[in-house]
Amino acid sequence: MTITELLRDFTHFFQLVEELTLNKVVGLDFGGVIVRHQSATLGEDTALPGGGGLELANAGVFEAVSRIVDAFSGKVWIISKAGIHMQERSLKWLDEVNFYNRTKFPPDHIRFCLTREAKKEICEELQVSYFVDDRIHVMQILRNTVDRLILFGNEERRRHCPPWARYATSWSEIEIELFAK
Repeated sequence: MTITELLRDFTHFFQLVEELTLNKVVGLDFGGVIVRHQSATLGEDTALPGGGGLELANAGVFEAVSRIVDAFSGKVWIISKAGIHMQERSLKWLDEVNFYNRTKFPPDHIRFCLTREAKKEICEELQVSYFVDDRIHVMQILRNTVDRLILFGNEERRRHCPPWARYATSWSEIEIELFAK
């Protein structure tokens, strides 16, 4: 392959990525997507033990979010249902693991809500095109609001994914689904 052919292929690739991401907004849940689920306590969906640390992050999250932030020109949001206490702990964890610097994620692109149903209003306001969550109930709430829904979970849960949603078991699969036509 000549350098001219290689450059043409790279140019074509970047044109495809730009076409797929132009004016698109990505929404990401926090608990179960960015961080692994811990045993939930006190009615919260996500439990972050004191200190938390990198071991709570889902495998590949930092690298994938960094690529997604780049591809979508920073139009990526964390949209998470969390009580006040869990909001504080989530923000503290993001700071402690240096999430913003590792991923180039805009620190002001985090929205919390107190109910799963409120995610719909936030997605409408932000005009979210893609949303990744680990709960089927959220997929149902967002079904007619978000263009592409990606249910995240282990292989055992795949059979529960609704036919109108996509399924991913890893961050690399999330990236594939975000960039699929």
